[in-house]
Amino acid sequence: MKKNLLSIGLPLVVVSLVAFMVAHAATPKNPHKKLKFDCEKCHSAASFTDIRFDHNLTGYQLDDNHSQADCLGCHSVEDFSRAKADCAVCHEDIHESRMGSDCEKCHSSTRGWNIMDVQTIHMESNFPAMGRHALIDCQNCHPGLPKEDLSFNTTRCVECHQQDFLNVSSPNHVSGGFSTECQDCHQMNTWRPAGLVEHEPFFPIYSGAHRGQWDQCATCHVNPDNNADFSCFNCHGHPQTDTDNDHRGISGYVYNSQDCYLCHPTGESGSFGDHDAQFFPIFTGSHANTWSDCVECHSDPNDRKVFDCLTCHPNPKSDNIHQGISGYSFDSPSCLSCHPDGKKGNFANHDAEFFPIFSGTHANQWNDCIECHDNPNDRKVFDCLTCHPNPGTDNTHQGMPGYSFNSSNCYGCHPDGKKGKFTDHDATFFPIFSGKHRGKWDACADCHTKPQQRSFFTCLEGCHKHSLSKMNKKHKGRNGYSPDGPSCINCHPDGRE
Repeated sequence: MKKNLLSIGLPLVVVSLVAFMVAHAATPKNPHKKLKFDCEKCHSAASFTDIRFDHNLTGYQLDDNHSQADCLGCHSVEDFSRAKADCAVCHEDIHESRMGSDCEKCHSSTRGWNIMDVQTIHMESNFPAMGRHALIDCQNCHPGLPKEDLSFNTTRCVECHQQDFLNVSSPNHVSGGFSTECQDCHQMNTWRPAGLVEHEPFFPIYSGAHRGQWDQCATCHVNPDNNADFSCFNCHGHPQTDTDNDHRGISGYVYNSQDCYLCHPTGESGSFGDHDAQFFPIFTGSHANTWSDCVECHSDPNDRKVFDCLTCHPNPKSDNIHQGISGYSFDSPSCLSCHPDGKKGNFANHDAEFFPIFSGTHANQWNDCIECHDNPNDRKVFDCLTCHPNPGTDNTHQGMPGYSFNSSNCYGCHPDGKKGKFTDHDATFFPIFSGKHRGKWDACADCHTKPQQRSFFTCLEGCHKHSLSKMNKKHKGRNGYSPDGPSCINCHPDGRE
């Protein structure tokens, strides 16, 4: 019986064991104890080792260098969810926690772990890396990298540039008493030239004529131990004769730098304002702002006493303007002799020699010679008729013997420019400058009421009008009596009763 049971049970055990082993061999063991994604999210049917997973599904995108990393470099195969986004989990903190835990403040997976945006990093500090500082290596200022603290206790330039301050000799910063606040003079973009803005009140070198004309202090300050010493002749002394010639005739001129500064404290060309009082007005009057350089008048640089007026006042214009002016000569000394103030000459002799235009009735009635002398090539030609036109002139002169409407006749009868009295009126027509009618009238129109017909006259309009009844009574019984002008003059040709 026992034998039979053993022979039956043993094969059953063997068969069961084999079946169990076969069943377990067909189902691979899952290494992931905790995983929220299906297998096919990572594995393919073609090869279980071909792993492809969209990491964006986790909310942590893999960029650049991180996209090349092995999964197990960050994750545990048993539980992928245990991975953290903190850099320090995967990367050794070589700064030993001195720089904090925010690695991305300096490092980036996109540009590489060792490539840092120094300018952006420094903008968040108390020392922005601008200008030349943006180009230097970090270790130049932070020699303790990577383990030491990168923070500075000071941002003063002299902490790094003290040796530069001590070594410079042009100018010597120590003996010159320069401030150690380097930024007062120097810029981060270019260390040279220094911008010593305090220099402007002494002498402008960043503005005006000297801007951009120098490279270093030694250009003017030839003694590095004493900045009060300066020289103008490195630039303005080649040769001295040029400077001497430029200053000929200028009172007080001496060829030395101190005198240069006294006359040119702003570095600009001197105005030599004394020129107006001593020689000729060029900063005031009619010649102000009409010239740019001395050589325009002083054509001989070796002799400032030589001057020229004729370049600006040439012929034939000058000759034409001066026609009839006694003593005129077309040369510069004669110009100065007659025009010492640079103004147009009044030619006051015109009144006595020719015709009164500065006195009498024509004073202030004209602005320019051409108003009367309309031919600039012949000053003997003159014109009165522009100001005294017709028909007014003809009407005024009706009945005057010898009258002709031309300028020569005007001058013949009015040599002093005044209205003519026409004294011939007494002998030719009727006595008005003598006898009873003398002083009884003001203008021709008192009797000649028709200005266009001087032969018409009346005795009754103004003077004898109000005594007409008396006159009629007085002339009663007189043959030929009639109260009209012609009858009056027939009986009273001399104006008497």
